[in-house]
Amino acid sequence: MPRRTLYYRPQKTAPKMQHQLVELIKEMIEENSSFGYCTVSGLLGMNKNTVQSIFQLKGWQVKKRPVGFRPSV
Repeated sequence: MPRRTLYYRPQKTAPKMQHQLVELIKEMIEENSSFGYCTVSGLLGMNKNTVQSIFQLKGWQVKKRPVGFRPSV
């Protein structure tokens, strides 16, 4: 076994967020709390992946309940 596998420690950097974008998104959410990241990105003309990552980092994204077959009693 190589030695470097034992001594390797991954170094994660803190995610970078642009504060201007965060403020725009927060204003949009405060006006209409029902907007998701797709709607916000469409209205602001931004990349939806960027908006989604900001939602996740700030804790604004709400997970939807799973849709599917429910067990019968």
